[in-house]
Amino acid sequence: MIMLLQRITDRIGQSRIVRTALTLPALTIIKLNNLLRGQKYIPPSDVDKYREVMAKSRAPTDISDHLDELFVQSMNINPDTIVELGVRGGESTFVFERVSQLVEADLISVDIEDCSEISDYDRWHFVQADDVDLARKFDKWAKKNDVKESIDVLFIDTSHEYAHTVEEIEQWFPHLSSSSIVFFHDTNLTRYYLREDGTAGRAWDNQRGVIRALEDYYGCEFNEKESFTTIQQGDLIKHNPYCNGMTIIKKGGEFE
Repeated sequence: MIMLLQRITDRIGQSRIVRTALTLPALTIIKLNNLLRGQKYIPPSDVDKYREVMAKSRAPTDISDHLDELFVQSMNINPDTIVELGVRGGESTFVFERVSQLVEADLISVDIEDCSEISDYDRWHFVQADDVDLARKFDKWAKKNDVKESIDVLFIDTSHEYAHTVEEIEQWFPHLSSSSIVFFHDTNLTRYYLREDGTAGRAWDNQRGVIRALEDYYGCEFNEKESFTTIQQGDLIKHNPYCNGMTIIKKGGEFE
């Protein structure tokens, strides 16, 4: 067991030190890191929603370490339209539903399987379809369903395959608003993963499919085994290697 945990540790990295581009001034690095991780948003009018998310995150899963971050960073955007690609058991839907309730946003969830019973939020739209196909006609779909066409929060957690992720970036990114945020789950997907509390889980090796697609998009290399914060092409990028990895992209690199 010790040898197995050591292999897992070597595979995904345990360092919690935020690694940044050397070209960034030290003060900028500190400011960006504080904005991204240090200052948690708690809704002043309804802390129960945040407590519900935190309670949900205590059940160990392959995304549990990231649920509070999904909530906090989405609330900071104050979104009108949230698009979730990949529903499965509804963990991310649980978070985005509460964000949507607080800010009165439209939540669009897309999955190739029938997940229509996951939420009863009155502004929840479930679309059973291939998400790339929907992206190609999203403008028309949004108009038909009286939804804002530009997306403020985009969450991608689908096949985790390289070619599919490349298509998702190509087709969905043009729909993003100028101040949007994008979450990519499974950017550190291997046979096993660690949670921040040291417990482990079994996954599968996607040959760096998701993170490789992001490397192609930004024309650089990322070390998904370590935490890092960097700016590429004007976008602020933050990565957490735990729970199969979560990479967050703030378009334009600006935070309030």
